[in-house]
Amino acid sequence: RGHPRFLRLWASLASGAVGDQVLPVALSLYVLREGGGAADVGLVLAGRAVALVVCLLVGGAIADRVRRSRVLIGADAFRAVLLLGVALSLSALPLAALPLVTALVGAAEALSRPASRSLVPNLLPQELLERGNALVSAAQRGSAVLGALVGATAVALVGVRPALLATSAVFALGALVMLRLDDTTPSRAGRKAVLADAADGVRAVRERPWVMAVMGTVCLQLFAGTAPALTLLPLVAREDFGGEFAYGVVLAAMGLGALPAIVLAGRWRPRSRGRVSMLLLTCYALVPLSLAVPFPLPVVVLCFALGGFAVEIYFVYWISALQRAFPDTVLGKVFALDQLGAYALLPVGFALVGPLVLWVGATTTLLAGAALVAASSLLCLLVPGVAHFATTPVSYTQLRAHEPT
Repeated sequence: RGHPRFLRLWASLASGAVGDQVLPVALSLYVLREGGGAADVGLVLAGRAVALVVCLLVGGAIADRVRRSRVLIGADAFRAVLLLGVALSLSALPLAALPLVTALVGAAEALSRPASRSLVPNLLPQELLERGNALVSAAQRGSAVLGALVGATAVALVGVRPALLATSAVFALGALVMLRLDDTTPSRAGRKAVLADAADGVRAVRERPWVMAVMGTVCLQLFAGTAPALTLLPLVAREDFGGEFAYGVVLAAMGLGALPAIVLAGRWRPRSRGRVSMLLLTCYALVPLSLAVPFPLPVVVLCFALGGFAVEIYFVYWISALQRAFPDTVLGKVFALDQLGAYALLPVGFALVGPLVLWVGATTTLLAGAALVAASSLLCLLVPGVAHFATTPVSYTQLRAHEPT
């Protein structure tokens, strides 16, 4: 309560998190209702991932050049208008156009992510970063639970169009909350071309091998674990668990599992936060594994909840470590690179799920993904610095030493 500017950012991100969850649920179920299969669902989900990969570096450079609150307002307003138009013209849109919709939404998300995460350390003192990031995660995960349930329930009861209208409204609300937030323009705004500016972030990350190792691990886990699980979950829910509502329940379970992790990460300060994070990330293998084995719905819900718990512990410690390890002048670009690294292979993963299922079967695809998730987490700990999420910062003077006169 002593930091009202942070609370406004917190409320805006919570609102947007509802929309982020409703949209993929609504469009995935819409594709299945219109006769699509796993490959079609994968393409719709891949649209967002491709846009993130393409636009994140630009988003990071923009976040370090202009007022970050304005970036967030623009991104939310764009998504609100876009989804309002999609809702009103849904009956005229072919299925082939839906990946373009998710790509445009993903492009706006690529602009907002680096800005929101690099804004937090400007609104809170260093000693409150873990708690602040935990509160942001709590709002986002709680809203994700609501969004998953609202998306699945709305599609099941009243259709896709009301779900999209609700999504447009929550993005508009997020933009309104951020209006007139008093934040400052980053000090190096406008000094360089975008590509040259982005190179500063690349150099800063390369100087920390532990950062590169964690980014690569998460990239592999999203490719091998998240892509198959999210693509096949709506099909498994429809065939084995009774329909669309079960899809929303399983997705909501991941958000619910994250909530106790957020409380724990906001207060627990283990000495080896990296070791704790990477060991817990092995539990994320339960997400694809639960769909590979014919478990009953309560067991699948529990596995997704445990996966959400593990990811959230990692996320709070990781974001706080990055905020401490890098100077503000490159922080937006570093968060863009973090997200770019995470999503680099995700579009490929979504695109490959359909062919892999036809070639080796859904069970083998999911089991292989679970094995890669577990193994990559353990191997990452072999890199020096990962165990403690080493946070020695590189100064602005050091960064300037790499630049031409």
